[in-house]
Amino acid sequence: MKLTAAVNTACALLLSGCASSTPPHYYTLVTAADSAPPAVAAAPFVIRIHPVTVPEQLNQPQMVTRKGDGEMVMSDDALWASPLPDEMRSALTGQLERLLNTTEISGLTPPQDKPVVGISVAVQRFDAWPEKRASIAVTWRLSFAAGSAEEQLLTCRTQHQQTARGGDAGLVSAQQSLMREVAQDMAESIRMRQCR
Repeated sequence: MKLTAAVNTACALLLSGCASSTPPHYYTLVTAADSAPPAVAAAPFVIRIHPVTVPEQLNQPQMVTRKGDGEMVMSDDALWASPLPDEMRSALTGQLERLLNTTEISGLTPPQDKPVVGISVAVQRFDAWPEKRASIAVTWRLSFAAGSAEEQLLTCRTQHQQTARGGDAGLVSAQQSLMREVAQDMAESIRMRQCR
C-alpha cells in the first residue's frame, strides 16, 4: 500500500513538472509576403536555387547562439520551423522572386522561352549574440544559361551585420533582415552579371 502511494506521488510530481514547462517556440526566416506588386518589370529569365549549405554546427533544429568567443548555445525553447538550410532557401526564394519579378523553378521543367539562372548558396557564418547582434557571411555562384554551351559562371560574396534586441523574437527579426540584405546583393549580381 505504501509503495502504491509513493508511486502515485511520484507520478503526480512528474506530471506537475511537465505541465509547468513552457512549450518551445518555432521561428522562421521567411517574412510575410509583400502585398505590393513588384516594382520591376518581369525578368527575362527564371531562377533555380539549389539546396543551401550551412556549417554543420549550425545545422540543428535549435537556434544556435554564441556566448563569448568560444561557446555556442543550443536553445530547447527556440526551434526552427524547418531545417535551417531549408529556412534560408525559402527566405531567399521569396525575396529573389519579388526583387527580380521572376519564378523559382526547382523541380519543374524550364520554360522554352526563358533561360535559367542557377544559384548555389554557401553560408560561411550565421552568428547570433542575444541582445547584441547577428551577422552573416555568404558566398553564391551564379550559372547563367545553365547547361548550355555558353554557360557563364560568377562567384560572389557578401557579409552583413544587424543589431539584435528583444530576446529570441528580436534576434530572428535581425536574422530576417540579414536574409533580405543578402537577397538584395544576390539580385543585383544577377541583374548586372557582376559582383558588387
